[in-house]
Amino acid sequence: MNISEEEKWINEIRQYCRSLNISTSDLYKIVTDLKVAPMIRGKAFEFSLHSKLVQLLPAEDWTVTKPVINAQTGTHDIDIMVRHNRTGKIISVECKLAGKGMFNVAKSSKTGFYKKGDYLIKVKCMRSRTTKTPEKVNSMSKKLGVSPEMFLAHSDQYRATSFDVVATSIGNAFYETLEDNDGNLMYKFEPSEKGMQFIQRLKPSANDEEFLQEFVYNKVYLACSLDITVANDSGVICNKQACIDKHSCGFIPNYPIINYGNMEELPSEIIPSPQNGWVEIEKCLPFFESLLERI
Repeated sequence: MNISEEEKWINEIRQYCRSLNISTSDLYKIVTDLKVAPMIRGKAFEFSLHSKLVQLLPAEDWTVTKPVINAQTGTHDIDIMVRHNRTGKIISVECKLAGKGMFNVAKSSKTGFYKKGDYLIKVKCMRSRTTKTPEKVNSMSKKLGVSPEMFLAHSDQYRATSFDVVATSIGNAFYETLEDNDGNLMYKFEPSEKGMQFIQRLKPSANDEEFLQEFVYNKVYLACSLDITVANDSGVICNKQACIDKHSCGFIPNYPIINYGNMEELPSEIIPSPQNGWVEIEKCLPFFESLLERI
């Protein structure tokens, strides 16, 4: 951003704050508030992903757009639309950050989920609008094609039909909520020892904190919704206690897992990659081409 662009940006922020009666002197405290920051970071990822896909997908074959939609309860907005120009098929992409601090190495095996020693990152993927009034439950259960009891057991979850693709940045998995020198709570990039070992295995070109923070933020992965939905074909198992069909309920878990396998078993020169259907964004072209046969 050059000087003129920066001045334009400052003026736009100033005008926006004035239009909503927001004190510019309080703006930093507002955007860093623990209730506000996650929403800002999530929205920032949507714009970041849009830019990445525009750069990576050939414009003559694909059109990437970011719709401006105001979703209402019972409907679902589309974060990113990827259109295949020749066929006209549209692939909807849902943007979800990894869960805060949700990197870990499995200490024991869990059938259908992971093995002891696997390196795991959980993606926070759940509906923000839950509907539990009888009228809404009946309406949503009919819309989703499930019983009211099944919907209630999964009221904060998506179905595979909600979108075609989930995209995630893993950076959030290495953040923690910490207290600053003034006693204020804030998000901070704070990978554990194992987390730092994992990041180093991804081969960053520098090791200072600022670079590593940006490096893991730009580690983006994609998954077809069918591959992370509880179903016999996917092998994903539901962990909702009230679910009556844990092997094929058709809902996406609140925290789908990216499983990199046991990193200790890999030769040191090999960069770990997901073992369970997630794909690096650098491979998005063949990934989206393969989806054209599935949607």
